[in-house]
Amino acid sequence: MLLNHCRLIKELSGGIETADGALRLENGKITEVMANAAPADACAGEEVIDCQGKTLLPGLMDTHTHIIGIVDYSSDLMKSPMKLFMKSAAAAQKCLDYGFTTLRDCGTPLRVSNFVRDAFADGLMTGPRIISSGCILSPTEIEEMDSIYEMYSWADGADAMKKAARKELAEHADYIKIMVSGSAFHKQGIPVQPIITAEELSAAVEIADMKGTYVAAHAHGDGAIRLCVDKGVRTIEHATFIGEETIEAALGRKALYLVPTLAAMYQNPAKTPLEMMFLVDKLKWMLDISIGCLTKAYEAGLKIGLATDSTVGMDQYEQGIEFKYRSELFGMSNIDILLQATKVNAEIVEMADCLGEIKAGYIADLILVDGNPDEDISVMYQKPDMVFLSGERVR
Repeated sequence: MLLNHCRLIKELSGGIETADGALRLENGKITEVMANAAPADACAGEEVIDCQGKTLLPGLMDTHTHIIGIVDYSSDLMKSPMKLFMKSAAAAQKCLDYGFTTLRDCGTPLRVSNFVRDAFADGLMTGPRIISSGCILSPTEIEEMDSIYEMYSWADGADAMKKAARKELAEHADYIKIMVSGSAFHKQGIPVQPIITAEELSAAVEIADMKGTYVAAHAHGDGAIRLCVDKGVRTIEHATFIGEETIEAALGRKALYLVPTLAAMYQNPAKTPLEMMFLVDKLKWMLDISIGCLTKAYEAGLKIGLATDSTVGMDQYEQGIEFKYRSELFGMSNIDILLQATKVNAEIVEMADCLGEIKAGYIADLILVDGNPDEDISVMYQKPDMVFLSGERVR
Protein backbone atom coordinates (compact mmCIF):
# COMPACT_ATOMS: atom_id res chain seq x y z
CA MET A 1 0.00 0.00 0.00
CA LEU A 2 1.20 3.51 -0.82
CA LEU A 3 0.05 6.61 1.04
CA ASN A 4 0.77 9.35 -1.46
CA HIS A 5 0.75 13.16 -1.28
CA CYS A 6 0.93 13.37 2.51
CA ARG A 7 2.33 16.09 4.72
CA LEU A 8 4.96 14.95 7.25
CA ILE A 9 6.23 16.71 10.39
CA LYS A 10 9.96 16.21 10.94
CA GLU A 11 9.77 15.73 14.73
CA LEU A 12 7.45 12.76 14.17
CA SER A 13 8.89 11.40 10.93
CA GLY A 14 12.54 10.71 11.58
CA GLY A 15 13.62 14.20 10.52
CA ILE A 16 11.74 14.15 7.20
CA GLU A 17 9.62 17.25 6.68
CA THR A 18 7.57 17.61 3.53
CA ALA A 19 4.30 18.99 2.24
CA ASP A 20 4.07 16.30 -0.45
CA GLY A 21 5.63 13.01 0.63
CA ALA A 22 4.72 9.34 0.56
CA LEU A 23 4.81 6.20 2.70
CA ARG A 24 4.95 2.59 1.59
CA LEU A 25 3.38 -0.01 3.89
CA GLU A 26 3.94 -3.78 3.72
CA ASN A 27 3.02 -6.58 6.12
CA GLY A 28 1.80 -4.19 8.78
CA LYS A 29 4.94 -2.04 8.82
CA ILE A 30 6.29 1.12 7.26
CA THR A 31 8.89 0.07 4.71
CA GLU A 32 9.71 3.41 3.13
CA VAL A 33 9.29 7.10 3.99
CA MET A 34 9.74 9.44 1.02
CA ALA A 35 10.15 13.19 1.02
CA ASN A 36 8.58 13.40 -2.43
CA ALA A 37 5.31 11.96 -3.66
CA ALA A 38 5.56 8.94 -5.93
CA PRO A 39 4.74 9.57 -9.62
CA ALA A 40 1.75 7.70 -11.04
CA ASP A 41 3.89 5.40 -13.19
CA ALA A 42 5.79 4.22 -10.10
CA CYS A 43 2.63 3.03 -8.35
CA ALA A 44 1.50 0.38 -10.80
CA GLY A 45 0.24 -2.79 -9.20
CA GLU A 46 -0.20 -1.50 -5.66
CA GLU A 47 -3.04 0.06 -3.73
CA VAL A 48 -2.62 3.84 -3.57
CA ILE A 49 -4.39 6.21 -1.20
CA ASP A 50 -4.22 9.89 -2.12
CA CYS A 51 -3.80 11.83 1.12
CA GLN A 52 -4.45 15.13 -0.68
CA GLY A 53 -1.75 17.01 1.22
CA LYS A 54 -3.24 16.26 4.64
CA THR A 55 -0.98 15.61 7.63
CA LEU A 56 0.04 12.07 8.49
CA LEU A 57 0.80 11.37 12.15
CA PRO A 58 1.73 8.28 14.14
CA GLY A 59 -1.28 6.61 15.76
CA LEU A 60 -2.24 8.30 19.02
CA MET A 61 -1.75 6.62 22.40
CA ASP A 62 -3.84 7.13 25.53
CA THR A 63 -1.63 5.97 28.37
CA HIS A 64 -4.22 6.27 31.13
CA THR A 65 -7.71 5.08 30.38
CA HIS A 66 -10.19 2.49 31.60
CA ILE A 67 -11.69 0.67 28.62
CA ILE A 68 -14.84 -0.01 30.60
CA GLY A 69 -15.41 3.64 31.38
CA ILE A 70 -16.25 4.45 34.97
CA VAL A 71 -19.35 6.30 33.76
CA ASP A 72 -20.51 3.15 31.92
CA TYR A 73 -19.69 0.68 34.68
CA SER A 74 -22.32 -0.73 37.00
CA SER A 75 -22.06 -3.40 39.66
CA ASP A 76 -24.72 -5.37 37.76
CA LEU A 77 -22.13 -6.08 35.06
CA MET A 78 -20.21 -8.16 37.59
CA LYS A 79 -23.05 -10.69 37.43
CA SER A 80 -22.42 -11.25 33.73
CA PRO A 81 -18.71 -11.49 32.83
CA MET A 82 -19.50 -12.00 29.15
CA LYS A 83 -21.60 -8.86 29.04
CA LEU A 84 -18.75 -7.01 30.75
CA PHE A 85 -16.31 -8.36 28.17
CA MET A 86 -18.49 -7.41 25.18
CA LYS A 87 -19.22 -3.92 26.49
CA SER A 88 -15.53 -3.34 27.23
CA ALA A 89 -14.40 -4.60 23.81
CA ALA A 90 -16.95 -2.43 22.01
CA ALA A 91 -15.85 0.67 23.93
CA ALA A 92 -12.18 0.01 23.19
CA GLN A 93 -12.90 -0.50 19.49
CA LYS A 94 -14.53 2.93 19.27
CA CYS A 95 -11.25 4.55 20.34
CA LEU A 96 -9.93 3.83 16.85
CA ASP A 97 -12.41 6.35 15.45
CA TYR A 98 -10.65 9.04 17.46
CA GLY A 99 -7.20 8.01 16.25
CA PHE A 100 -6.11 6.15 19.38
CA THR A 101 -4.42 2.98 18.16
CA THR A 102 -2.79 2.11 21.51
CA LEU A 103 -4.43 2.21 24.94
CA ARG A 104 -2.84 1.63 28.33
CA ASP A 105 -5.66 0.44 30.55
CA CYS A 106 -5.16 1.40 34.19
CA GLY A 107 -7.60 -0.95 35.86
CA THR A 108 -10.74 -2.96 35.14
CA PRO A 109 -13.00 -5.27 37.16
CA LEU A 110 -12.45 -9.00 36.63
CA ARG A 111 -9.24 -8.06 34.78
CA VAL A 112 -11.42 -7.75 31.67
CA SER A 113 -8.84 -5.55 29.92
CA ASN A 114 -6.44 -8.53 29.87
CA PHE A 115 -8.96 -10.57 27.91
CA VAL A 116 -9.92 -7.76 25.54
CA ARG A 117 -6.19 -7.21 24.91
CA ASP A 118 -5.74 -10.87 24.01
CA ALA A 119 -8.83 -10.98 21.80
CA PHE A 120 -7.54 -8.03 19.78
CA ALA A 121 -3.96 -9.34 19.63
CA ASP A 122 -5.15 -12.80 18.48
CA GLY A 123 -7.25 -11.30 15.70
CA LEU A 124 -10.58 -12.47 17.10
CA MET A 125 -11.82 -8.91 16.65
CA THR A 126 -10.29 -5.64 15.50
CA GLY A 127 -9.30 -3.15 18.15
CA PRO A 128 -6.46 -0.95 19.36
CA ARG A 129 -3.32 -2.35 20.93
CA ILE A 130 -3.90 -2.64 24.69
CA ILE A 131 -1.40 -2.61 27.53
CA SER A 132 -3.22 -3.80 30.64
CA SER A 133 -2.71 -3.61 34.41
CA GLY A 134 -5.58 -5.94 35.28
CA CYS A 135 -6.88 -4.93 38.72
CA ILE A 136 -5.60 -1.90 40.64
CA LEU A 137 -3.57 -2.57 43.79
CA SER A 138 -4.65 -0.52 46.80
CA PRO A 139 -4.57 -0.52 50.58
CA THR A 140 -8.04 -0.57 52.15
CA GLU A 141 -9.50 2.83 51.32
CA ILE A 142 -13.15 2.82 50.21
CA GLU A 143 -16.36 1.19 51.34
CA GLU A 144 -17.52 -2.05 49.74
CA MET A 145 -20.69 -0.46 48.37
CA ASP A 146 -18.62 1.91 46.21
CA SER A 147 -19.64 1.48 42.56
CA ILE A 148 -16.16 0.43 41.36
CA TYR A 149 -15.04 -1.52 44.41
CA GLU A 150 -14.43 -4.62 42.25
CA MET A 151 -11.86 -2.79 40.16
CA TYR A 152 -9.34 -3.10 43.00
CA SER A 153 -7.17 -5.78 44.55
CA TRP A 154 -6.95 -4.85 48.24
CA ALA A 155 -3.69 -5.37 50.13
CA ASP A 156 -2.51 -3.99 53.48
CA GLY A 157 1.12 -4.32 54.50
CA ALA A 158 4.26 -5.02 52.49
CA ASP A 159 3.84 -8.80 52.35
CA ALA A 160 0.22 -8.55 51.22
CA MET A 161 1.24 -6.00 48.58
CA LYS A 162 3.93 -8.34 47.24
CA LYS A 163 1.40 -11.15 47.01
CA ALA A 164 -1.14 -8.92 45.24
CA ALA A 165 1.47 -7.72 42.73
CA ARG A 166 2.54 -11.28 42.03
CA LYS A 167 -1.10 -12.26 41.51
CA GLU A 168 -1.72 -9.55 38.90
CA LEU A 169 1.44 -10.49 37.00
CA ALA A 170 0.53 -14.18 37.21
CA GLU A 171 -2.83 -13.26 35.66
CA HIS A 172 -0.93 -11.68 32.74
CA ALA A 173 -0.91 -7.99 33.66
CA ASP A 174 1.64 -6.06 31.62
CA TYR A 175 2.54 -3.76 34.53
CA ILE A 176 1.37 -2.91 38.06
CA LYS A 177 -1.05 -0.06 38.81
CA ILE A 178 -1.18 1.07 42.42
CA MET A 179 -3.01 3.72 44.44
CA VAL A 180 -0.70 6.04 46.38
CA SER A 181 -3.07 8.94 47.10
CA GLY A 182 -6.80 9.36 47.59
CA SER A 183 -9.02 9.45 44.50
CA ALA A 184 -11.17 12.35 43.37
CA PHE A 185 -13.79 9.98 42.02
CA HIS A 186 -14.61 8.49 45.41
CA LYS A 187 -16.79 10.71 47.56
CA GLN A 188 -14.67 9.97 50.62
CA GLY A 189 -11.39 10.25 48.70
CA ILE A 190 -8.98 13.05 49.63
CA PRO A 191 -6.70 13.57 46.59
CA VAL A 192 -3.96 15.41 48.51
CA GLN A 193 -3.74 12.62 51.10
CA PRO A 194 -1.21 9.76 50.78
CA ILE A 195 -2.86 6.39 51.50
CA ILE A 196 0.07 3.98 51.31
CA THR A 197 3.23 3.37 53.34
CA ALA A 198 6.72 3.55 51.90
CA GLU A 199 7.15 -0.17 52.65
CA GLU A 200 3.97 -1.10 50.76
CA LEU A 201 4.98 0.90 47.70
CA SER A 202 8.55 -0.45 47.75
CA ALA A 203 7.14 -3.98 47.88
CA ALA A 204 5.16 -3.48 44.67
CA VAL A 205 8.14 -1.86 42.91
CA GLU A 206 10.39 -4.72 44.00
CA ILE A 207 8.10 -7.37 42.51
CA ALA A 208 7.65 -5.39 39.28
CA ASP A 209 11.42 -5.01 38.94
CA MET A 210 11.94 -8.74 39.50
CA LYS A 211 9.51 -9.53 36.68
CA GLY A 212 10.97 -7.02 34.24
CA THR A 213 8.12 -4.56 34.34
CA TYR A 214 7.19 -1.38 36.24
CA VAL A 215 4.75 0.37 38.56
CA ALA A 216 2.32 3.10 37.51
CA ALA A 217 1.09 5.03 40.55
CA HIS A 218 -2.08 7.03 41.02
CA ALA A 219 -0.80 10.10 42.91
CA HIS A 220 -2.42 13.53 43.18
CA GLY A 221 -0.83 15.10 46.27
CA ASP A 222 2.76 16.28 46.42
CA GLY A 223 3.62 13.98 49.34
CA ALA A 224 2.38 10.94 47.44
CA ILE A 225 4.22 12.02 44.29
CA ARG A 226 7.47 12.49 46.19
CA LEU A 227 7.10 9.00 47.65
CA CYS A 228 6.76 7.65 44.09
CA VAL A 229 9.87 9.53 42.98
CA ASP A 230 11.90 8.20 45.90
CA LYS A 231 10.72 4.60 45.65
CA GLY A 232 11.36 3.97 41.95
CA VAL A 233 7.90 4.28 40.40
CA ARG A 234 8.18 4.60 36.60
CA THR A 235 5.00 6.54 35.76
CA ILE A 236 3.21 8.94 38.07
CA GLU A 237 -0.44 9.15 37.06
CA HIS A 238 -2.19 12.53 37.37
CA ALA A 239 0.65 14.26 39.35
CA THR A 240 -1.89 17.02 39.96
CA PHE A 241 -0.28 18.91 42.85
CA ILE A 242 3.41 18.27 42.22
CA GLY A 243 5.60 20.75 44.12
CA GLU A 244 8.84 22.47 43.13
CA GLU A 245 11.10 20.37 45.38
CA THR A 246 9.52 17.19 44.03
CA ILE A 247 10.08 18.43 40.48
CA GLU A 248 13.76 18.90 41.28
CA ALA A 249 13.98 15.41 42.76
CA ALA A 250 12.20 13.94 39.73
CA LEU A 251 14.69 15.56 37.35
CA GLY A 252 17.33 13.33 38.91
CA ARG A 253 15.52 10.17 37.86
CA LYS A 254 16.24 8.74 34.38
CA ALA A 255 13.21 6.53 33.74
CA LEU A 256 10.44 8.65 35.23
CA TYR A 257 7.36 10.01 33.47
CA LEU A 258 4.45 12.14 34.54
CA VAL A 259 1.10 11.14 33.04
CA PRO A 260 -1.30 14.03 33.72
CA THR A 261 -4.95 13.42 32.89
CA LEU A 262 -6.22 16.95 32.48
CA ALA A 263 -9.40 15.98 30.64
CA ALA A 264 -10.52 13.98 33.67
CA MET A 265 -10.86 17.26 35.56
CA TYR A 266 -13.45 18.49 33.06
CA GLN A 267 -17.00 17.96 34.33
CA ASN A 268 -20.19 19.09 32.63
CA PRO A 269 -22.79 19.73 35.37
CA ALA A 270 -25.63 19.20 32.88
CA LYS A 271 -24.46 15.62 32.30
CA THR A 272 -23.51 14.78 35.88
CA PRO A 273 -25.81 12.40 37.79
CA LEU A 274 -27.16 13.78 41.04
CA GLU A 275 -25.17 11.30 43.15
CA MET A 276 -21.95 12.47 41.45
CA MET A 277 -22.51 16.24 41.67
CA PHE A 278 -19.82 16.44 44.35
CA LEU A 279 -17.33 16.02 41.50
CA VAL A 280 -18.13 19.35 39.85
CA ASP A 281 -16.60 21.62 42.51
CA LYS A 282 -13.95 19.06 43.49
CA LEU A 283 -12.55 18.74 39.98
CA LYS A 284 -12.67 22.48 39.27
CA TRP A 285 -10.63 23.07 42.45
CA MET A 286 -8.11 20.44 41.35
CA LEU A 287 -7.84 21.84 37.82
CA ASP A 288 -7.29 25.41 39.03
CA ILE A 289 -4.41 24.38 41.30
CA SER A 290 -2.89 21.92 38.84
CA ILE A 291 -2.34 24.62 36.23
CA GLY A 292 0.47 26.20 38.23
CA CYS A 293 1.93 22.88 39.41
CA LEU A 294 2.02 21.00 36.12
CA THR A 295 3.07 24.07 34.12
CA LYS A 296 6.19 24.25 36.29
CA ALA A 297 6.85 20.54 35.74
CA TYR A 298 6.53 21.02 31.97
CA GLU A 299 8.77 24.08 31.91
CA ALA A 300 11.36 22.25 34.03
CA GLY A 301 11.65 19.59 31.34
CA LEU A 302 10.12 16.55 33.01
CA LYS A 303 8.98 13.92 30.54
CA ILE A 304 5.21 14.09 30.20
CA GLY A 305 2.89 11.64 28.48
CA LEU A 306 -0.62 12.26 27.16
CA ALA A 307 -3.63 10.52 28.70
CA THR A 308 -7.29 11.23 29.32
CA ASP A 309 -8.57 8.99 32.14
CA SER A 310 -11.73 9.13 30.03
CA THR A 311 -13.42 7.04 27.38
CA VAL A 312 -15.47 7.35 24.20
CA GLY A 313 -18.90 8.87 24.53
CA MET A 314 -17.67 11.40 27.09
CA ASP A 315 -17.17 15.07 26.21
CA GLN A 316 -13.47 14.58 26.92
CA TYR A 317 -13.10 12.46 23.78
CA GLU A 318 -15.80 14.10 21.67
CA GLN A 319 -14.30 17.59 22.10
CA GLY A 320 -10.59 16.78 22.31
CA ILE A 321 -10.44 18.25 25.82
CA GLU A 322 -7.01 16.79 26.62
CA PHE A 323 -5.41 18.53 23.63
CA LYS A 324 -7.38 21.73 24.32
CA TYR A 325 -6.45 21.98 27.99
CA ARG A 326 -2.77 21.28 27.39
CA SER A 327 -2.60 24.09 24.88
CA GLU A 328 -4.97 26.70 26.27
CA LEU A 329 -4.57 26.24 30.05
CA PHE A 330 -1.07 24.80 30.45
CA GLY A 331 0.75 26.60 27.63
CA MET A 332 2.29 23.49 26.10
CA SER A 333 3.53 23.89 22.53
CA ASN A 334 1.67 22.18 19.70
CA ILE A 335 4.61 19.97 18.76
CA ASP A 336 5.20 18.96 22.39
CA ILE A 337 1.57 17.89 22.73
CA LEU A 338 1.84 15.80 19.56
CA LEU A 339 5.07 14.24 20.82
CA GLN A 340 3.44 13.46 24.17
CA ALA A 341 0.62 11.62 22.39
CA THR A 342 2.99 9.58 20.25
CA LYS A 343 6.76 9.40 20.76
CA VAL A 344 6.85 10.00 24.53
CA ASN A 345 3.92 7.65 25.10
CA ALA A 346 5.74 4.97 23.11
CA GLU A 347 8.62 5.34 25.58
CA ILE A 348 6.19 5.03 28.48
CA VAL A 349 4.77 1.72 27.22
CA GLU A 350 8.30 0.54 26.36
CA MET A 351 7.64 0.31 22.62
CA ALA A 352 9.72 3.25 21.39
CA ASP A 353 11.66 0.95 19.07
CA CYS A 354 8.58 0.18 16.97
CA LEU A 355 5.81 2.73 17.69
CA GLY A 356 5.31 6.46 18.08
CA GLU A 357 7.12 7.67 14.96
CA ILE A 358 6.80 7.45 11.20
CA LYS A 359 9.99 5.58 10.33
CA ALA A 360 10.94 2.63 8.16
CA GLY A 361 10.65 -0.59 10.13
CA TYR A 362 8.04 0.78 12.55
CA ILE A 363 4.53 -0.64 12.93
CA ALA A 364 2.17 1.17 10.55
CA ASP A 365 -0.17 2.71 13.12
CA LEU A 366 -1.06 6.02 11.48
CA ILE A 367 -3.71 8.72 11.35
CA LEU A 368 -4.47 11.30 8.67
CA VAL A 369 -5.78 14.67 9.84
CA ASP A 370 -7.20 17.56 7.85
CA GLY A 371 -4.98 20.49 8.76
CA ASN A 372 -1.63 21.29 10.32
CA PRO A 373 -1.79 20.32 14.01
CA ASP A 374 1.78 21.48 14.62
CA GLU A 375 0.54 24.98 13.77
CA ASP A 376 -3.03 24.71 15.04
CA ILE A 377 -3.68 22.06 17.71
CA SER A 378 -7.45 22.47 17.35
CA VAL A 379 -7.11 20.09 14.39
CA MET A 380 -6.88 17.38 17.09
CA TYR A 381 -10.22 18.32 18.66
CA GLN A 382 -12.08 16.20 16.12
CA LYS A 383 -11.83 12.73 14.64
CA PRO A 384 -9.13 12.08 12.03
CA ASP A 385 -10.02 11.45 8.40
CA MET A 386 -8.29 8.07 8.25
CA VAL A 387 -6.87 5.60 10.76
CA PHE A 388 -4.48 2.74 10.02
CA LEU A 389 -3.79 -0.07 12.47
CA SER A 390 -0.81 -2.27 11.64
CA GLY A 391 -1.09 -1.18 8.02
CA GLU A 392 -4.81 -1.86 7.67
CA ARG A 393 -7.22 1.00 7.19
CA VAL A 394 -9.79 0.83 10.02
CA ARG A 395 -11.44 4.23 9.51
